[in-house]
Amino acid sequence: MLSVGTMLGGRYRIERYLASGGFGNTYVATDTRFNGLVAVKEFFMRGTNHRAADHSTVVVSNAANQAGFDAQLDKFRREAQRIFSLRNDHIVHVIDLFDANGTSYYVMDFIDGESLSARVKRAPLSEAQTRDVAGQLLDALDTVHRAGFFHLDVKPGNIMIDRKGHCTLIDFGASKQLSAMERTSLSSSGMAYTPGYAPIEQEGQRTKSIGPWTDLYAVGATLYHLLTGQTPPEVDPDDTGDDGRMFAYPVGVSTQMQKAISRLMNPSPRRRPQNVEQAKAVLAGRSLTSGDGTNTEETVSAPMSKAVQEFQSHDHQRAEGKVAKPHNPSGGRKKLWFFVGAVAVCLAVATIFLLRPSGSNAPADTAQAPTEPAAPDTERTYTVNGVEFKMISVEGGTFTMGATSEQDKPSDNESPAHEVTLSGFCIGETEVTQALWRAVMGGNPSEFKGDSNPVESVSWDDCQTFIRKLNAATEGQRPEGRSFRLPTEAEWECAARGGNKSRHTQYAGSNNLSSVAWYDDNSGGKHHSVAKKSPNELGLYDMSGNVWEWCQDWNDENYYSRSPSNNPSNNKGSYRVIRGGGWYCDAWGCRVAYRVSGGPGDCGRDLGLRLAL
Repeated sequence: MLSVGTMLGGRYRIERYLASGGFGNTYVATDTRFNGLVAVKEFFMRGTNHRAADHSTVVVSNAANQAGFDAQLDKFRREAQRIFSLRNDHIVHVIDLFDANGTSYYVMDFIDGESLSARVKRAPLSEAQTRDVAGQLLDALDTVHRAGFFHLDVKPGNIMIDRKGHCTLIDFGASKQLSAMERTSLSSSGMAYTPGYAPIEQEGQRTKSIGPWTDLYAVGATLYHLLTGQTPPEVDPDDTGDDGRMFAYPVGVSTQMQKAISRLMNPSPRRRPQNVEQAKAVLAGRSLTSGDGTNTEETVSAPMSKAVQEFQSHDHQRAEGKVAKPHNPSGGRKKLWFFVGAVAVCLAVATIFLLRPSGSNAPADTAQAPTEPAAPDTERTYTVNGVEFKMISVEGGTFTMGATSEQDKPSDNESPAHEVTLSGFCIGETEVTQALWRAVMGGNPSEFKGDSNPVESVSWDDCQTFIRKLNAATEGQRPEGRSFRLPTEAEWECAARGGNKSRHTQYAGSNNLSSVAWYDDNSGGKHHSVAKKSPNELGLYDMSGNVWEWCQDWNDENYYSRSPSNNPSNNKGSYRVIRGGGWYCDAWGCRVAYRVSGGPGDCGRDLGLRLAL
């Protein structure tokens, strides 16, 4: 952090450090020109830059990180400009923007108060207090939406309240502009989100479905937290009735308020209020009516900004263009749901599989892919507490990994395409099911329940615990010297491409994604039973879509440029590799070459696993 007393812009003297995020540090400073306190936000991208020896200058760590740093720095500046343009007493004011120390800073009003998140930790708010907050928050969002923006991270932690009860919406780092011209940027970068406060279209990165109703869902979730002190429940896509999401509340919260929150938090975007005026009507207990005065459950005819209308018109003329969620990775499909994930995103890689002798042993690492003995010659079925699961043999050989010719506009981290030689191994015919997880662990963490459905809402760390118990339960069934584990990233991609039987398709087994995968266009907003779509060339199901799958490797976006050719497995990093896409992903994110990552503790209802042996 910058030291106390550091002068910035010849005007702002740092008084104390306040907070940090993944892309910046915030300080309290004195504006020496007016002798008053301000808040100063500094762009600082952890893992990409560091402080120089002078303890002030920000230096990009290596040349490979420069492009990413520059892109995020530009976004940081645009965030400041965006806030500056939003003039409202309930939106934080930006008063200066300047470059210094190799980075950028913007200066805001200092709010002498606390976040609503901190306030609620002491005690939940009354209904009257909550309604007062709602009115101020909706006033701020009305200005945001009329300017053609969405905040996309409304939550108690991003709302400051002072001693007089005045509320201010802060942190526009996740905001997006909704216009035809901004459609490209909406389609090319994942949306950050906070689990519990994000509706299904935001969690699923369905950019064409984003609208004012997306922020209004977060308003409902915020009101729920203020009244209860509890984290809002995750979205259940089946609870689309008006009163389908009636939660538990403290005594004294009116039924009308409970129903208003239920309406704001409806999983269906079209069944929520469509703009601030409608949200105010719902909170006041008034029915939403269409232009002719009749009750309707669909979109209400009401004013919206020109930018929103322009976006909707543009959106209805196009069929594709969504982007998958990066895992942050926040986590987060989940719980990332993490996507944050980085927040958001799905990757695929196409393959040319040229069979030749098995490669040398893999470098030593925990749970590394074994190189001896060779993978069993035949498929084998294992049983745990009456639940059966099947492993498929994959012959050793050499294939081309990464941005091969059939991949559609591959991401930078899929390059360069490079040859990889693997020893033989076995991999699960399907994703690990909820039945198998329960047979091993005694419980089921999944949000979408179903014995034949893939287990989800499991972190990389959870998977390691599961695998340890599975190995103990299958002692005597497994080939001597082999244990269950997660596949390495190279093994996963080799298997997804079809091994030495590969037909070099864009997805796992086909160029027609609907035939082999559950994804955004056909999933109905949830995952499905395994093995209901067609398998790939090796007889493996759902390697594209359904749920993301954890791999053993640590993630490194530049790993392909220095990866060993024989049995590679990256053993350094902060995030673990995730592959395959999920039920909420668009087609591009379900490609076999697509790469994302998540923290070892991240989990989400789109995040599962497949076993290797």
